[in-house]
Amino acid sequence: MLHGIELEVLAGEVVCIIGPNGAGKTTLLDTISGLLPARGGEIRYRGEPIQTLRPHLIARRGLGHCPEGRRIFQRLSVEENLVAGFIPGRGAGFAELRDEVYALFPILAERRLSAASRLSGGQQQMLAIGRALMGRPDLLMLDEPSLGLAPIVVNQIFEIVIRLAEQRVAVLLVEQNVSLALQVADFAYAMENGRIAASGPAAKLAGDPRIAEIYLAPVGER
Repeated sequence: MLHGIELEVLAGEVVCIIGPNGAGKTTLLDTISGLLPARGGEIRYRGEPIQTLRPHLIARRGLGHCPEGRRIFQRLSVEENLVAGFIPGRGAGFAELRDEVYALFPILAERRLSAASRLSGGQQQMLAIGRALMGRPDLLMLDEPSLGLAPIVVNQIFEIVIRLAEQRVAVLLVEQNVSLALQVADFAYAMENGRIAASGPAAKLAGDPRIAEIYLAPVGER
C-alpha cells in the first residue's frame, strides 16, 4: 500500500526511486500509469487528477511507461510493436517517431521485420523503451530497465536514458542497480513500506552513510 507519496520530475531530469524489494516501487509506477487501480486518495499529474482514467487516456496526456519485464508483443515484429505503441495527436506522425526510435536504437532498425521473440534480452529492452517513446511522452517511467542484462548492455541503456533527458524528456527511473542509478540521476527518492523515507540530490544520497549501508552494500551483506 502506498502512503502520501509526492514526486517532482522536471523536464530534462532523471529522477530515480530506490528501495528494497516490496517497498512499493513497481506498485507506484503501475498505479500512476493506471495499470493498477488506486484504492483511495488522488493521483495528480500536472495538477490534474488522473486516478480515474484508463491507461490509454493517461498515456495520451504524455505519461509513458516501460514496465518491469518489458511486456512486448513477442509474436509481433519490431515495427509492429512500435505501431502498437503509437499514440496519434502527440505532435508527430508514426514515421517521424519510428525514425527517432531507430536513431536511438539502430539495432532495432536492422531487425525491424524480426519477431520480438527472436531478439536478445537487451534488444527486447530497447524495443520496450522504444515502444513507450512512440507516444512522445513528456514523462517516461522506466521500471528496472537493467534487469537480467549484461553489464555492457546496461551501460548502453543508461546512455540512452541520459540522451533522453538531454532531449528534455523527464525520466522517472526505478532501478535495482542503485549505484548506477544514483550516478545518472539528478534527484532520488528512497522508498520503504510504501512511503518516501528519504529524498534529495542523487549525489547527496549516494554519500549518505545510512543510504549506503542499506542500498549500496553488496547483496549478501544487506
